[in-house]
Amino acid sequence: MPLRLLFVDDDPDIRTIVELALGLDPTVQLHVAASASEALNAMAAWSPDAALLDVSMPDMDGPALLAALHDRALDLPAIFMTAHGRERDVAALHAIGARGVIVKPFDPLSLSARIRALLSD
Repeated sequence: MPLRLLFVDDDPDIRTIVELALGLDPTVQLHVAASASEALNAMAAWSPDAALLDVSMPDMDGPALLAALHDRALDLPAIFMTAHGRERDVAALHAIGARGVIVKPFDPLSLSARIRALLSD
């Protein structure tokens, strides 16, 4: 099943790893943004099925970006990526509507399957 995924992360190394990992799945169409503002601008021309959002970004963090997407009436399912995998951090992300949380570091080879599993829950 095709999946149009918006991925937002300010770290160029993580962007590269995710692009390579999801590039292994020919059914994933990926739009990558280096910032929340870049992601919001891209939404005018591109409609993803879901969003993969870094939690900590300098201009606007992932939770604020999710709120901005919802303010624009874009009810995208969102998965957060974070280095903070403590139970309370994950619970806080679920409380604001996250479909799931992927803790960094992650396994690039199983990333696509993990994303699909979180979106199907």
